[in-house]
Amino acid sequence: MTEKDKEVKEGDVFPFLEGERIDLVPQNSKWIPLFAKWQNNERVRHYARFSMPTTAEDIKKWFEPRSEGGPREGVFFTIYHKGDKRPIGSMGLFRINWIYRNAWIMGIIGEPEYWGKGIIGEAAKLLINYGFTELNLHKIYAGVFNPNKRSLRAAEKLGFKQESLLKEDMYVDGVYVDTYQFGLFKRDWMEQNK
Repeated sequence: MTEKDKEVKEGDVFPFLEGERIDLVPQNSKWIPLFAKWQNNERVRHYARFSMPTTAEDIKKWFEPRSEGGPREGVFFTIYHKGDKRPIGSMGLFRINWIYRNAWIMGIIGEPEYWGKGIIGEAAKLLINYGFTELNLHKIYAGVFNPNKRSLRAAEKLGFKQESLLKEDMYVDGVYVDTYQFGLFKRDWMEQNK
């Protein structure tokens, strides 16, 4: 645990969506250095596809007030590990279309020691449920490129169905790879989670 991680106190964490092992908490500007660390970590950005360097100043812009005053196009959270009392990743809905009631989901675990533990699945379930039951979304999309086997399995476990395949869509490790696009309808989510 870094010194920045230790600075997080219980009173600084306000869960918005509560899970068993993790909570989704509103993003906190105190964690800007941590977000920058994740986005610049070679292992993390490999599958998240952050291909350009990110500075703390870039991330500060996420917290600036919006001048246009229209509806938000994204809702983002920090994944906070309750047992270890530390932020470990990010989860969000983006490109929200309030007319057609759809959005895209994204998530990263920024701390590699938490990979492969089902945490992103738990966070995604919380966020999907929020999207359908509180935001009244009709459909949530997910995109995964084919070398990312964990994310492909996670999308299928969550009930997403493949809708399209974009051939040679992403450039990863010196080769062009395919991107799978998935969709999940509210009615299917509600049925599988009765």
